[in-house]
Order: sequence, then C-alpha cells, then structure tokens
Amino acid sequence: MLNHATNHTPNVGIHLNRTLNELHKIEPKYSKAELTEFKDENQFMDAYVELLKQSITLLFLIVGDRYCEGKEGIPRKINRNEAIIGGNLTRLIKLNTSFLENICNGKLEICYILNRCIAETAINTQFMIVEGEENVLRNYIKYSLITEKELWNTIKDNVEDRNDEKLRIEERMQKSIERSFNSSDFDLENVNRSSKWKSIAKRAEYVAGDQFYKIFYGLGSHSIHGNWQDILMNNLTKEDDEFKINLEWNRPRPQIMDGAIGMNLLLTKSFVQKEKLKESKLYLEKTELLMNYQSDLMNEHEKYLKK
Repeated sequence: MLNHATNHTPNVGIHLNRTLNELHKIEPKYSKAELTEFKDENQFMDAYVELLKQSITLLFLIVGDRYCEGKEGIPRKINRNEAIIGGNLTRLIKLNTSFLENICNGKLEICYILNRCIAETAINTQFMIVEGEENVLRNYIKYSLITEKELWNTIKDNVEDRNDEKLRIEERMQKSIERSFNSSDFDLENVNRSSKWKSIAKRAEYVAGDQFYKIFYGLGSHSIHGNWQDILMNNLTKEDDEFKINLEWNRPRPQIMDGAIGMNLLLTKSFVQKEKLKESKLYLEKTELLMNYQSDLMNEHEKYLKK
C-alpha cells in the first residue's frame, strides 16, 4: 500500500496544469459507513495517505489558478506582496510532497522534522492571509533580514580589523546580502535588531489556538533540534538499565498526518475566500467536504485505538 502511494506522489509541473475536471474528481475515498468497518491500521493509513494527497492537490490547484497563466500553467510575474503568499504556498507544497514521500517510505523520524516545518510555514501563511495588511507582510520580511544585517555587520567589522582587507568569500557574501535587500525593497540602513513580527507562539494561537502550538508545533522541536526526547524515542532502545542504538526507521502511523492535512485545508479555505478565485464555490465545497471527511476519519481512528 505504501509503495503504491509513493508512485503517485504529486509533481509540481504536472499539478500546475490541473484543470477544473481535476477539482471535480476530488471525493473522499471511503464513505463514513466504510470507515466504521475498518479492521486494521493499514486501512486507516490508506485513507489518510489519499486524503493527504488530495489536500496537496488543492494547494497545487489554488497556486496554479492564482499565480500561473495559460494552458501550460506558466508562472506569471507578481508583485512582492503576492510573492510573499505565493512563495510560502509553494514552500508548503514542496514540504508536503516530501512529507508524503517519507510517510510512504516508512521514515517517521524525517516525517517529524518535515511536520514541524510544515507547521511553521502554514502558521505564517495563514497569519498573513488573515491579517492581510501591508505592515504585517513587511514585518515578515524584516524579521528575516535582521539576520542578514547582522551578518553584514560582522563581515564589516572583520574587514576593518584587517585594515580594510576583504576576503573573496566576504565579498561574495555581501553581494548576496545586497541582492536579498534589493529584492525585498528594504535598505540596509533601515533594518535594525527590533522587529514587530509576532512570536511563533502568538501567531499559532491567533490562527489555530494555543493547543496547536503546544502539540503540533511545540513537540516538533525535539525532532528539529535533536533533543533527548527525540533520541530516546527514535534512535535508542532501552534494555533494563542500559541502552542500544536503534538504526531501524520507525513506521509512521495515521495521526502523524492530521496536522498537515488540517492546515492544508484551512489554508485552502482562507486563500480562496480572500482571493475570490473563479471557481471559489467549488473550491470551498470540496474543502469543506474533505474537512468533514477528516473529522470522521479521526473519530473512527480514535475508536479503533481504544479497542
């Protein structure tokens, strides 16, 4: 089942060309009655994988609809503010596709890492879509450029310490930093260490409630940073009072996909409502259909786990 799903992993070039016909095809793989008859977790994995793929397909469709043109779905030129949202949605698609591949390849440890990245990208994008103000988008860019400015200053100080002798690598790095600022419509002099970009905890609470941050995002920190909890859970086995290293991959279970699917669908709904795409009504109908299906799937899986 998992290898079969991998062979159908979405491809960016293909999905940007999806037609209205593809949107019509989006339907839950199983009925509510069929979900109640599931006897093992492989059946739930099959349902979850297909739902994740459908939620990724919706992201491809809205990105293609909003940011591409022509029968070939060629990306068109967009302004900076459009690029912020469009770029984040594109990142989310790529992360989700890699997430799907690692689920189908049975590599839970990598799924945890990607899940955290998906969470932050989804939180950022949803926050900016809902807020939608110029200053919020500028704060998003400025927060990133603060690090670039600090690197610029470090290079500048090092060059001065060498009596203005600049290394080639420093020259290349400064040119790269200048390109970043020019592309972002910011001046180096106008960026300092302060930023009004809200903390990730506040952004997460704003768009999805505090439990989302604590569970879906917060716990992912272990995997990103290689904390002891991640090492203990995924890379060691305990025998009596001693340990052995664990070189085997852990197998993903259905619930690892809940957060990503939920955020994919929420973002699709928010984006369609804001952008008023041509087929907004159909997009929203399909998104709502999958949201209800996910709820049923989660409930039935929880019942199964209690058996």
